[in-house]
Amino acid sequence: MTDGDRQRERSGSTDDLESPLFPFEEGEFFRQLVANTSEGLLTIDEESTIVFANPAIEEILGYSPADLIGSSKMTLIPERLQPAHAAGLEKYLRTGEKHIDWDGIELPALHKDGHEVPVLVSLREHTHEGHRLFTGLFRDISARKARQRRFEAVFDNTYQFTGLLESNGTVLEVNRTALSFAGVERDEVIGEPVWDTYWFQLDEDARETALEAVERAGDGELFRGELRIQGDDRTAVIDFSVRPITDQQGAVQLLVVEGRDVTALKLREQHLRVLHRLLRHNLRNELNVISGFAETLVAELEDGGHRENAAEIAAAAASLIELNESAKELADAALEDERPQRPVDVRDALEAVVADLRDRYPASTIAITETADAVVVGDERFTIVLEELIENAIVHADAAEPVVEIAVVEAGDGTVAVRIRDTGPGIPASERAGIFNDEQVTQVRHGNGLGLWLASLIVDDYGGYLDYEPRPDEGGNCVIVRLPRAQ
Repeated sequence: MTDGDRQRERSGSTDDLESPLFPFEEGEFFRQLVANTSEGLLTIDEESTIVFANPAIEEILGYSPADLIGSSKMTLIPERLQPAHAAGLEKYLRTGEKHIDWDGIELPALHKDGHEVPVLVSLREHTHEGHRLFTGLFRDISARKARQRRFEAVFDNTYQFTGLLESNGTVLEVNRTALSFAGVERDEVIGEPVWDTYWFQLDEDARETALEAVERAGDGELFRGELRIQGDDRTAVIDFSVRPITDQQGAVQLLVVEGRDVTALKLREQHLRVLHRLLRHNLRNELNVISGFAETLVAELEDGGHRENAAEIAAAAASLIELNESAKELADAALEDERPQRPVDVRDALEAVVADLRDRYPASTIAITETADAVVVGDERFTIVLEELIENAIVHADAAEPVVEIAVVEAGDGTVAVRIRDTGPGIPASERAGIFNDEQVTQVRHGNGLGLWLASLIVDDYGGYLDYEPRPDEGGNCVIVRLPRAQ
């Protein structure tokens, strides 16, 4: 092939278009191409008069080609922007200097019915029969702009600190919540390495954590941890994560950084730990002293009335010691570092708990009526849940010989239900508040025991929940433990 042949091939010459593989006239081909494209084409001359428009313009802006040809381009430009458009074209014609980049300009165009349509325009200058013309390719980007507005609405209105980074940690976007917390402007952080931004300048640990998070996320790994960051008028402990966003080939393209302010939660946890130590040591020791002296008085006092009073003191101390132990278990369950969960065989755990309770309460009848071969997600605390709920049914029964029936059923939704039925009095609404429902616990509406709370807390940690069904016909209660089935 000669250089001339190659040039004709690149330029799409008439000779090539009339070859057997392209058997029709060039002008007709391009007329059909322009007429059938889904993107709008519009050509104006040096006087801003529209000299050509293709049919797709009507889909985008409501005007037919006949409506536009011969009119001014200002027909399609919102009034507030018309002076700038006129000045820009006049300056280009006079000096050749473009006031904007003509490749991919986002502009509002005026629809025939009066509303504005966001369009992406690519503009090119060319000549035809000695006339200097400008042709724009129009693409309606309304849907894209709507998606962008929805994204910005979510991104900027979340309570979490959220940012978008390049894969090397350079900040691309930060939401309003994070900017407001630091008291900085967007331009102060965009383009900076995230570890050099204001939030992470509290100490070297914060900066190094941010750097490590970016490095690990850049390798495709989710990073999550806690750290303290700097704000405009306070510091905050945040649950900090950096998540990689990959393309179809698995290459990391972007990083999403999030921070949830857990300062108040950590403070409450600290207070709870102090209370835990108080319950675990001081209160228990003092109650043991009271109990010991009360039992001594019961044994040594001769006066019957005094002996009865001492017995009441001993019984109250024993009750408080038991309550203290429940509170300690509750605090242990709440404060213990995250435990690894594992599959737990429901039947094995249930049979062990029932055997122990039959020994402790020989007058009771504890029947396992149905046991599906079920395995749930849990840990060693699962037996505490079963023991608390079954023992609660026994000790609160009206009858001298309590009856408790237990059934294990696999549900069709991927969960396992342990149903514990008794014939005792119904659980009061005050005891159910906040455990079997979302009712607010108040000074007036609250339970006296901690066993149900302990069971609820553990089950919630497993990703399950406690449910309650009254038994108005048979009498009694039905407490249900619902847990995810282990895979």
